[in-house]
Amino acid sequence: MSMIDNLEKIQLAAEKISDNRYLKAVSKGMVMTIPASITGAMCTLIANLPFDRYQNFIQSNGVKSLLLLPGIFTSNIMGLIVVYFVAFNLAKSFKIDGMFPGFLAIVSFLLLTPLSTIEQQVHDTVRPVDFISFDFIGSKGMFVGIIVGLVVAKLYSWFIKNNVTIHMPDSVPSFVEKSFSSIIPFFAITFILALVSWVFSFTSYGSVHNLVYSVLQVPIQQIGGSVGGVMVAYALIGLFWWFGIHGKAIIFGVYAPIIQTMTIENMNAAAAGTTPPNLIDFGFTSVFLEIGGGGCVLGLAICFIFFAKSDQYKNIGRITSIPTFFGINEPITFGTPICLNPTFLIPTVATPLVTGLIGYLSITLGLVPRMVGAQLPTGTPTFVNAILSGGWRMMIAQLVCIIVATAIYFPFFKMADNLEYKREQNSLKEQAAKMEAKVVIAE
Repeated sequence: MSMIDNLEKIQLAAEKISDNRYLKAVSKGMVMTIPASITGAMCTLIANLPFDRYQNFIQSNGVKSLLLLPGIFTSNIMGLIVVYFVAFNLAKSFKIDGMFPGFLAIVSFLLLTPLSTIEQQVHDTVRPVDFISFDFIGSKGMFVGIIVGLVVAKLYSWFIKNNVTIHMPDSVPSFVEKSFSSIIPFFAITFILALVSWVFSFTSYGSVHNLVYSVLQVPIQQIGGSVGGVMVAYALIGLFWWFGIHGKAIIFGVYAPIIQTMTIENMNAAAAGTTPPNLIDFGFTSVFLEIGGGGCVLGLAICFIFFAKSDQYKNIGRITSIPTFFGINEPITFGTPICLNPTFLIPTVATPLVTGLIGYLSITLGLVPRMVGAQLPTGTPTFVNAILSGGWRMMIAQLVCIIVATAIYFPFFKMADNLEYKREQNSLKEQAAKMEAKVVIAE
């Protein structure tokens, strides 16, 4: 079996993984939480800008409390947001309206969430009051949210596909028909989840949330949140990009919930004025592992702009430099091309690992501050993302990473550029020879 056949098999396998409806539902669901998470992150970031006069001003007039409020009701309810969008997207993949499954997923999620109790005095009577705390509807509940979203949408689709619903006459408006057709699945799924919650109340864990958090989420987060875990994730992302497949779309179907949880924990810590607990979050990956997009290709773009001899690579540098500076790597990845080009396999996989290690060491050595949970939108320019995530020192660290990335790509770029330059020169010689031959014939 040839190497080309093996590459095609790997590419087909990767495409099947990326087309898996459950992974796609999780991936799309996480993407759809971005408006909420960015809103909370930006407000928290603005509230915690490290300038003494600014902090004294916003604290003295109460503006800081106002700025922190959106973060409380976005990052602290991320579990609720995730469960809705995961169920919504999975239901849509089954050709079902996602609104009812999404809302049912929220109800199911809350059924599994343990209640807290405090004693409250009303007039002369002290009575217990039950409430849902932020503990398990925020970052700690995201894994349960993903599981519940997938399970509820799948169960709901089973009821709809098998016509286990209340049927209404054709004359009834569609919104009324949809409401009545949801009654049986809504009742059945709610009862099932209530039963699960009741059963778990008799176990040592007390709730599904405690089980998933202690047995699954914490160990997975420790592995995925370690420097080794993030390096493996981004090595695979680079490898998939080399195959011409959107590596982040595949890997982040699994990895995004892990890093999202750590980002929210950092955001909440920054809002509370305490040290962020996680060294790695979305800010870290954006600043150090995605410099120019997948494969840290900004280093390659710099090679094209300043060192290319061939006209082709000079033109590619001019066309792709701006989108690459904004973290969009597709033009340079497919225009060079990097994908399935043996020359660029090693730097595409290795460069993010080296720059990520530089970022990790710069933070652990205290040269750069820890991340504050900033989740910046796609397209945030290089250097700007570093300043927003950790100030000028992080921008300097990112600049060092760009220089290193350029140095890693340079020898591979030089090989490709020399070959292309020779091809262009040979082509020019051939054209000149043809022109001379035409002149001779004309004479």
